[in-house]
Amino acid sequence: MSRFSDIILPAIIILLSLGLIMVYSASSSPFSNNISGLTIFIKQFKWVLIGFLFLFICSFMNHKKLRDFANLLYLVSIILALVAFATKNPNASTARWLTLFGTNIFQTSEFIKLSLIIFTASFIAKNKRKIHDFDFMIKRFYPFLLLPLIVILLQPDLSTTLIIGVIIFAMLFTAGIDKKQIKVLSGLLIASLIFKFLFMPGLSGKNNYQNIRLQSYLNGNAIQQDNAVDSIIDGGVFGVGLGDSMWKGDHVPEAQTDFIYSVVISEIGLFGLLIVTICFFIIFIRGINVVKDSRDLFGMFLAMGITFNIFFYYLVHVGYNIGILPTTGLPLPFVSYGGSHTLFNLSQVGLLLSISNRINNE
Repeated sequence: MSRFSDIILPAIIILLSLGLIMVYSASSSPFSNNISGLTIFIKQFKWVLIGFLFLFICSFMNHKKLRDFANLLYLVSIILALVAFATKNPNASTARWLTLFGTNIFQTSEFIKLSLIIFTASFIAKNKRKIHDFDFMIKRFYPFLLLPLIVILLQPDLSTTLIIGVIIFAMLFTAGIDKKQIKVLSGLLIASLIFKFLFMPGLSGKNNYQNIRLQSYLNGNAIQQDNAVDSIIDGGVFGVGLGDSMWKGDHVPEAQTDFIYSVVISEIGLFGLLIVTICFFIIFIRGINVVKDSRDLFGMFLAMGITFNIFFYYLVHVGYNIGILPTTGLPLPFVSYGGSHTLFNLSQVGLLLSISNRINNE
């Protein structure tokens, strides 16, 4: 079977096609002559083309060779993230983008996430018998996990920090870390969140947007999120029609990125929900099958990290769009507007195809 006849590719293409349509729609107001939707569409289309080029290249890579470069990729990703702090626009509130000559190149957290998945898969493959040893993990792995997470947290990007931590934890849990490590890591996470949201505002005298989002969610007064839920309800079974959602724009901010799911369901209704759900479950099931069929530990855990990455982002994005999770601003893979996550997600799909093709050949 050719690597390009894999069932995962039609699912990806459907999501990307839907994404291009909905990004255009979400960026254009039906109540004005705003033509920004076309500009956004063209930018996203360019990133999709570049992403497919990377998918093609990565699909022909020997994934096992990545083990030799795992440490280097890890180091380079952190260096680039630090460069982003040094080169950021003085007026910018975050240092999430690597900026060269005044142009944003890509979000450094996306590169860190991929390099950390590769680094963790390599570490597990080399040290599978020692994963359960807490002392060994404290000395040899957890400091290397903590460093990039701190860098991303300081950008600041709490939601990405948390989800990367969850992806790596899921990989380690599957690899066999013991109950003590699970308890300690869970305890540290809970303690960090309590400090962040309960004590930090009082100590710093500031109540930033992350705290405001959580407080609004807990108080049932998250207006933007409520509008997203109303948008979904408004769509009903058949949707209100492409371009006709009244909830985007001022009602649902960043509709083309943070709340794209609500626009999809609002405008094409149950059909949109089924398309998105079926495609992501195809990706998840196919990814898990690649994990099960992998004959080398590195390929197994690399495929696992990639699959968890795509599926967890889907779950969180849908979760806060329908009101069961606090708003995080995480994009919907392959659908939301954005060059960085489109490029890196398609590159990861290429690696998944590479692993699958090697399994078939062997």
